[in-house]
Amino acid sequence: MIESRVATLTSVMAMLKVRYAHIVAPVAVVGAFVLATLSMGQPLTINQAAWMIPGEVYDVLQNTKPVPSIAQEAAKIPTKLVDDEAIDHSVLRTYAERHAVARYLAEKYNMEASASYDFVEKAMVVSREVGLDPTLILAVTAVESGFNPLAESKRGAQGLMQVMTHVHAEKFQLFGGHEAALDPNANMRVGSLILREYIAKGGSLQAGLRLYVGASSILINDGGYGDKVLAERQRLREAAGYKLAQLKKAKVI
Repeated sequence: MIESRVATLTSVMAMLKVRYAHIVAPVAVVGAFVLATLSMGQPLTINQAAWMIPGEVYDVLQNTKPVPSIAQEAAKIPTKLVDDEAIDHSVLRTYAERHAVARYLAEKYNMEASASYDFVEKAMVVSREVGLDPTLILAVTAVESGFNPLAESKRGAQGLMQVMTHVHAEKFQLFGGHEAALDPNANMRVGSLILREYIAKGGSLQAGLRLYVGASSILINDGGYGDKVLAERQRLREAAGYKLAQLKKAKVI
């Protein structure tokens, strides 16, 4: 009986995979496999079902190491010390907004649509952990590295948010050590945590951006860094339709 049901399931799944491959998302395929396995009560392994799972999903299932959260470290920095201008929990809440921003990033920074959307999703997760505006995190990433996770400067800054690894090596311990500096998940979290620290230390978003770029004194020219970041954040918000939404909310239009 079990063999017959497995054979039937195999036939059906093969047909679905071929016929609907262009519209069935990888997650749906995995979900179908899991549900079918449970319905048969058979402890089939991922390896046994590898033929029906798309390669990229199979890799994820084989490497399920979770990404540590930076929330606990961020919580050590009182929210009352963080400029309200750096905090926004309403932007990029909808799929449409995130998709629009991903499209903007893909076009401007010459990325695949899937890669740009992945960066937007990463920024959303990290923003919840560190309590910062996701468009601010994306803007800093854009100005710092142009979304190149392997970017390295002559001064020793590395990764998406160009973290000075030798200065902030201890922050990467949560992710296995300074070698994780080029890991997008680790770098965006550490960079965002540092940004939160600097905003709190500087007393304002603008001052925090100056500290982030290394302008530790008002006498040191930041090269227009803060203005570049804030201008890019504004473009990201406009790409998301956020400006229009805010105007409607304020009943200006």
